[in-house]
Amino acid sequence: MTNTVIDGKELYNLLKNGYLNLKNNMSTIDELNVFPVPDGDTGKNMTATIEGGVMGTNPEEESVQVMMKQFAQNTLLSARGNSGVILSQYIRGISEGTKGKDTLTTDDFLFALESGVRRAYKSVIKPVEGTMLTVMRESVEKALRYSGKFGTLENCLETVIKEMKKTLDRTPDMLPILKEAQVVDSGGAGLLCIFEGMLMYLRKEYIPQDNFSANAGRRINMDYDPENLLTYGYCTEFILQLQKLKTDIDNFSLDDMIAHLETLGDSIVAVMDDTLVKVHVHSFEPEKVIGYARTFGELITIKIENMAVSHSDDHIHTVPEAEPVKYAVVAVANGNGISRYFKENGVSAIVDGGQTNNPSAEAFVETFKKINAEHIIVLPNDSNIVMTALQAAKIYKDAQVHVIKTKSIAEGYSAVSMMDLTLDTVEDVISEMTCYLENVTTGYVTTATRDAMINGVEIFKDDYIGLTPDAILSDSPDKIEAALSLLKNLPDIDDKQVVTAFCGKDVTEDEKNLFCDCLLQLYPLIEVGTIDGEQDIYSFIFAIE
Repeated sequence: MTNTVIDGKELYNLLKNGYLNLKNNMSTIDELNVFPVPDGDTGKNMTATIEGGVMGTNPEEESVQVMMKQFAQNTLLSARGNSGVILSQYIRGISEGTKGKDTLTTDDFLFALESGVRRAYKSVIKPVEGTMLTVMRESVEKALRYSGKFGTLENCLETVIKEMKKTLDRTPDMLPILKEAQVVDSGGAGLLCIFEGMLMYLRKEYIPQDNFSANAGRRINMDYDPENLLTYGYCTEFILQLQKLKTDIDNFSLDDMIAHLETLGDSIVAVMDDTLVKVHVHSFEPEKVIGYARTFGELITIKIENMAVSHSDDHIHTVPEAEPVKYAVVAVANGNGISRYFKENGVSAIVDGGQTNNPSAEAFVETFKKINAEHIIVLPNDSNIVMTALQAAKIYKDAQVHVIKTKSIAEGYSAVSMMDLTLDTVEDVISEMTCYLENVTTGYVTTATRDAMINGVEIFKDDYIGLTPDAILSDSPDKIEAALSLLKNLPDIDDKQVVTAFCGKDVTEDEKNLFCDCLLQLYPLIEVGTIDGEQDIYSFIFAIE
């Protein structure tokens, strides 16, 4: 590598080293949480997002534009959380900036970053300064002043990183909540890790390959022995590069491929972008699937897994071979009780997710395909999953996907309680589901991860704290007291009529009864209900209406 002109293989190695550096610092990024609660997941989301690009891209591809197109496609599908979606759009913009280029000069690289910034800003309806967007933009704007003067890519990256650090240090001055929490923006810190890892590669500081594995973070249940039968078949996924020597690319039909794959398996998801085809299929004969695919080109990546062997990162729960329906609802949920409640009340499919466990865009897309509906209504139920759901809706083409921007389980609960799938139009269905959302207040009780003073509330590590999405309102060594104080401190509690509590795994039956009794003593006119949500992290999730 000359360090003045790089090809696709060299750029891939830069990005891979950046990913590995982010992965090594993932926990540190997660801890940059505004509120001292155990749900920080920015590091996890950004790592999982760029990991999709690294693992799904051919590391030997020499053309920059071809490599970056693959990389961008895979980060798009792997995007998790708001930070991950913004990162995937940033990488997509960088890819657009490399169009027509098999190699990059230092200035080409800088202009590609500028293209990434434009795309990232377009992906957010109301961009907020003091976030990773600002870190992206200001670092490139300032580095562009020196375009044509950088002798090497290393010099260019040094300048970009220097400016990133300056902007990151100023993010608390742009967002008061960051200053109050005494942290910098976590997304910007994650982006800085990626660029620092890229610079490390140019300096021959290679992060060990032990930290890079296609099975990283996955735990496999190996309770599959010689007595087992192949009941569920194989989950087969691959990316196919169409080849001119094997097919007429201009006349290649994805619909025809899907039709043939339907004779070999089911649960088919196929997406085509230019000359690349990404396929997911469940089949008892994966060798026939692969053999058929190779009649059109060559495989870039491939994964085949026995579906009787469970994995810890399986986000999708649906009924196989669902009958065609006009409407179906997909809800994100974390906790067996919450999932059970949604299913019992008409939700067609559950996507595992929530705090610290954000599903990818691809997990949504695969779910959409399996439920076989004309209109799919999505309840993300977490403010950090809304952007991912919207991205998945844009990707999926076989149904009309409508995302109701529910930002909590409480809002999802309200939407499901008003759901009527017998109405004539999808507009009517959505109108019914959203009619009371603005009246729903969400409350949480969890444990504090550090001492802090926020919103005038003194917080002690390991105490229980009561909070809304916007403010911490109570702190107590006792979870019931924290819950009651939270509700008493809500400014509009006297106007509320119903409190529904989703009880977490740590809440005992006695605690549940005590909470209900105490709340009724304080507010005898409020109707109180409980649901065994069995969720992690939060002792209570309140829907207050």
